Amino acid sequence: MGKVILDMAMSLDGFISGLNNADAGLYDWYFAPAPPSARVKEELIKTLGAIIMGRRTYGTGDEANGFEDDPYTAARFILTHHPPEKVGKGAESFTFVTDGIESALRQAKAAVGERDVAIGGGANTAQQYLKAGLVDEIQIHLVPRLVGDGIRLFDHPGSEPITLETTRVIESVGVTHLKYRIVK
Repeated sequence: MGKVILDMAMSLDGFISGLNNADAGLYDWYFAPAPPSARVKEELIKTLGAIIMGRRTYGTGDEANGFEDDPYTAARFILTHHPPEKVGKGAESFTFVTDGIESALRQAKAAVGERDVAIGGGANTAQQYLKAGLVDEIQIHLVPRLVGDGIRLFDHPGSEPITLETTRVIESVGVTHLKYRIVK
């Protein structure tokens, strides 16, 4: 069975976006990858079967037509209390889940078989999955930038410490790719 991977780009000061959901240059490495980053990106595209994200992350992508040229063919599972009337444009499928994170993960795993499921959008969504102990690995694309303000990834990871084992470090131009296994 595939793994559940929290996968996000993050600034050195811990932000996954700037003010007003601004990218803040955190994904420059992704859109013009140097060879080491290109290998990381290809691996992600090849191994992911589904991506779980929050409603705000979905909305930000949809507003920017971000799903139209998306290289991922992974199914998308969107956590929300209110599904939109009109679904965003893109090659992938969108399933809006209104009954919680466990349901979204169950549905994603059923849809992908042996491929991985990424928790790929929204600090709140990531924190919920971490608190529930449902994440197997964390992959952070650490960008050497101080954003200063915005949304932090690890503001509320829960009251229990989470022990990580480093499994990979890849340095590239403008980013260091860090992968950790969560010790359970």
